[in-house]
Amino acid sequence: MYSVAVERGVIYGRASRDPRGGGTSVSKQIERGRNFAQRDGVDVVAEIRDDNKSASRGSRERDGFLKVRGLIDAGRADVLILWEVSRSSRDLEEFMGLVNACADNGLEIAVSGTRYNPTKVDDWLPLVLQGVMAEAEARRIKKRNIDSVETNALRGSPHGRIPYGFRRCYDSRTGILVGQTPFVRVDSSGSPVRTPEGEFVPVLSDEAPRTLSPEAVVLVEAVNTLLDGGTLRQICRDLNTRGIPTPRKARRSTLEENPMGVVTNWEPSTLRQLLLNPTIAGRRIHRGEDIGKASWEPIVPHGTWLRLRALLKDPARLSVSNPRGPAPRHLLSGIATCGECHARLKAATNLSRMPRAYACRNEGCMRVTVSADRVDECVEAVLFALFARPDFIASVAAAHDRREKKRRDEPDLESLIDERERELDEVEGMRAEGSLTLRAYAAETRRIEASIEKLRDSQTASVSSPAVRRMLTALTLEEGWTRADLQDRREVVRTLLGVTIKRAEVRGRKFDPDRVVIVPSRILAFDSLQPSSA
Repeated sequence: MYSVAVERGVIYGRASRDPRGGGTSVSKQIERGRNFAQRDGVDVVAEIRDDNKSASRGSRERDGFLKVRGLIDAGRADVLILWEVSRSSRDLEEFMGLVNACADNGLEIAVSGTRYNPTKVDDWLPLVLQGVMAEAEARRIKKRNIDSVETNALRGSPHGRIPYGFRRCYDSRTGILVGQTPFVRVDSSGSPVRTPEGEFVPVLSDEAPRTLSPEAVVLVEAVNTLLDGGTLRQICRDLNTRGIPTPRKARRSTLEENPMGVVTNWEPSTLRQLLLNPTIAGRRIHRGEDIGKASWEPIVPHGTWLRLRALLKDPARLSVSNPRGPAPRHLLSGIATCGECHARLKAATNLSRMPRAYACRNEGCMRVTVSADRVDECVEAVLFALFARPDFIASVAAAHDRREKKRRDEPDLESLIDERERELDEVEGMRAEGSLTLRAYAAETRRIEASIEKLRDSQTASVSSPAVRRMLTALTLEEGWTRADLQDRREVVRTLLGVTIKRAEVRGRKFDPDRVVIVPSRILAFDSLQPSSA
C-alpha cells in the first residue's frame, strides 16, 4: 500500500480596524480557512492573525505577516490559506514578494476556497490582478479619508482623537459622528447622569440640563488659577493630591500597580500642552493651523484663551525651557550656566568635598563645580540689594503697568479675528456669485489670511512674572522671600538675573566669589529697564 502525504496549511487573517477589540472579522477569516482545510484534507499547522493592522503601502510591519513569510521561506507549509488577497496585503510590491516566495518554495495559495499555483501562468495572472485591485482599493480609501478630513476641516467638524475635556456624540441609528461637546447631562438634583457602564452622557443642545464635564472643569480651573498668578507646577501638585486622572495612557509599570490603567501623575508639560490647544477655545485646527471657528462649543472663551496663551508664551516664563520630570529641589539647578560651555548646571549632592554643589555635566566639558550653598547666598544678596533700591522697584512696577495698560487699550484680539473671518466669508460669497475675479479673490484672500495670522501671533497681552508681582506686593523683600516657595524663588531668579559660574583658576576648597557672575536678565531689557538699574 502507498501512503499519501498530507498537505500542511497555514491560515492567515488580518483586519485594519477592530474598534470593539473582539477580532470578529479576523476570527471569521480563520474559521472559513478551517472549513476549506477540512474540505480539502489539509492539516493546519499554524493559524496566524493580525488584528488592527493596516496592510496598505507605508504601514508598519505586521508581526503575523512576518511569521507567515518565515514559515514559507523555511518550507514548513504546502498551502497558504487566505479569505481574500487584500487580507494578505494591499501593497502590490509586498504581495508580489509573497507570491514569489510561495512559487520558490512550492506553495499554493488558496483564496476563498479557490487554489492557485503561482508557478503556472494561468494561476499567476488572476493572483496578480487581485493584488492590483487590492492596492487600487487602498488608494481609493486613502483618497476618501483625505477628502473626509478636508471636508470636516472646512465645516469646522471634529476629527481625529477626542480632545481632553470633550465627548463625542453619535447617531444612535447609524453610528455616524454628530459632533463633540464639553457638556454632560445632569439630573434634577444637578448631578451628572451616568450610563449603566458608568459613562457620562454628552449633551449637544443647550436646551437640556447640562454642566461641564469633569475634565473640562479641570481645564477651566487651571486657566483661572494661571490668570490669577498661579503656576503650572502648583496646579499639578493640587491635581495629583486630588487624584485627578490625566489623559496620558498607562505604561506597563502603571498597569501592574493599577489594573484600571488610570494615570494620576500630572506634569507641567502635559498640562501646558492641553491649555495651549486652541480646540478648548472652540477653534478648528487643520494641519497644525487655526483655520477658524469650530462647530463645537468652547470650554473657555476665545478671548480668555488668547490671554492664557500670551501668559504661557510670555518671555518671562520662557527664560528657561518648560521643566519636566520631578520638581527641582535647588534654587539654581537648570538656571545657572557653565562659564566654559554655557550648559545649564545641575545639582549634585553626593560629592565628598561639599554637601551640595552645582556642577556641569555636559559631555566634553564637566570643568565647573561649585558650592551650591555659597552661590545661593551670593544670588540672594544681589536680589536683596536689587529690591532695596526704590528706583528698581518703581521701574519694574512701571514696566508692568505699561504692559497692562497696553493690553487694556489694545482692541480685543478675539473681536478683531472674528471681524477678519467675517470679511473672508464675504470674499468667498463674492467669488461664488461671480462678482470677483479669480486674481482679485486670491489677492484679497492672501491679505485677509495674513492679517488673521498676524493677530493670532500678537503678544500684546503678555504679562510679567506672577512670582515677581507677588514679591513686589510684599512689605519687604525678606518677608516675600521667606514666604515664597522654591518654585517662586526660582522664577524670580530666572526672570531678573543671569547667573554664570566660571571655572576655578586654582583648585582648592576655598570658595572664590569672583567665580559667580550675576548680570541683569534679558527680561529686564524686554521690560525696558536699563541694566544700570540693577
